[in-house]
Amino acid sequence: MDSRRNRDRLSTLPEHLLVPIISNLPFEEAVRTSALSKPWKNLYHGTTNVSFKESEFVKRTVSSSEESSNEARAAFVRYVVNWASRFSGDVIQSFELCLSQPFGFEAEIKHLIEFAVSKQVKTLVLDLSELSCDASNQARLAAPFQLPECVYNQTTIESLKLSACGFDPSRLANPCAFKSVCFGYTELGRIMTLLSKSPLLESLTVRNCWNVNLESITGDQNRLRELVFENCVFATEYTLLDLPNIKVFKYIGSFHYFQFLAVNRRMEEAYLAYGAETGDEIGQFFCDVLYDLLSARKLTVCPFLIKAIKDSDDPVRLKAPMETRHLVINTGLVPDEFVGIRLMINSCPELEILTLQMFPSVPVARYTPGFNPMSYWAYQISHKCLKKTLKVVQVRNFTGSMYELILLRYLIRSARVLERVDLYLPVGASESEKSSVRAIISTLGDEGVASSKVLRIRQLTGRINC
Repeated sequence: MDSRRNRDRLSTLPEHLLVPIISNLPFEEAVRTSALSKPWKNLYHGTTNVSFKESEFVKRTVSSSEESSNEARAAFVRYVVNWASRFSGDVIQSFELCLSQPFGFEAEIKHLIEFAVSKQVKTLVLDLSELSCDASNQARLAAPFQLPECVYNQTTIESLKLSACGFDPSRLANPCAFKSVCFGYTELGRIMTLLSKSPLLESLTVRNCWNVNLESITGDQNRLRELVFENCVFATEYTLLDLPNIKVFKYIGSFHYFQFLAVNRRMEEAYLAYGAETGDEIGQFFCDVLYDLLSARKLTVCPFLIKAIKDSDDPVRLKAPMETRHLVINTGLVPDEFVGIRLMINSCPELEILTLQMFPSVPVARYTPGFNPMSYWAYQISHKCLKKTLKVVQVRNFTGSMYELILLRYLIRSARVLERVDLYLPVGASESEKSSVRAIISTLGDEGVASSKVLRIRQLTGRINC
């Protein structure tokens, strides 16, 4: 009775109050409000946060024929165009359209973009990437959809996210209001022009793009807070970065040389995940990058970096202490990584949380480490963070392997202020595997616990956090 009375009370509100309320709902939920009662039937036509995703409207099955899929996609496009024609508001805050295989619908897509821009949209998301293609051949199947001129002439868009779209920054009105820009599956030969015309830019994300002709980011873009590159092909051999206000820097992909001229001395996060590369000086390069990013409070490093830094000029410590509080090491925990892991622990004197993100080890040519892997962690070398600051150890995708247990026992034996060890089992672990881990946990502290506090060792389940 109370819920019905509350719903009826809400229905008595005037439309100009109800529309802002449903605009705060996910668009799919806003559409469902049309079934509540007759007064609600058309309210969602005025919502200001709009999202049309083909995957939510067109349900594909293994048995779906190409003809039926095309008919469903055509019906989806007609629905979107019809919604736009019935929109009752004056302004749209955000407009999102996700449609694979846009060919044949270019006129409708152009019309929808022009509609959104005419409503002074602030956030525009256009994803035309092919659902059935992987990242390596995604946008090169055919000529990408070209944005209409209104996108380049508008002055209201603050957040722009484009995937598998042709984009020419030289056509942008100067200056533009972009604060956040994200590109996917796009050729970016003129990205320098975008930067010069975006003085307010705070976040730049580039994923799966090619011909990224990024020579430098200079102090002119001193508002930039977040910079992300993922699986990109650069047109330049190296990139100069002057980022005095950067908070988050992430790089995932094949080796690319970055030279940091300046960075924020209080970074929030740095994430480095390189593919396997070769080179005599690659280890020293990684040490130089870590030196440039030493202020990052959270740092994530990849197995390849861990292996490579042992071949730097100093295999014991970095050039300067890291200021990292949370260190995430993606690792296969093979002997080839032991020296690099110890180097990173030794170089983070203020470390509070150590996370080992376990990944399957990559097969490599036979490696002789020059030490006994079974006794490597038995040496009582206590680093500064183990004496004073390390409170939490996490192992994600924990399986109880021999090297996992050896390293855990070393940390438990050496970390004097350790409070908690969290062991996250792989998703889908069987009951027998869980029981086996429980038995392992009961023995972890048998060889001594350094911490004077009560140490909690927990078995948890959870997905891998990348």
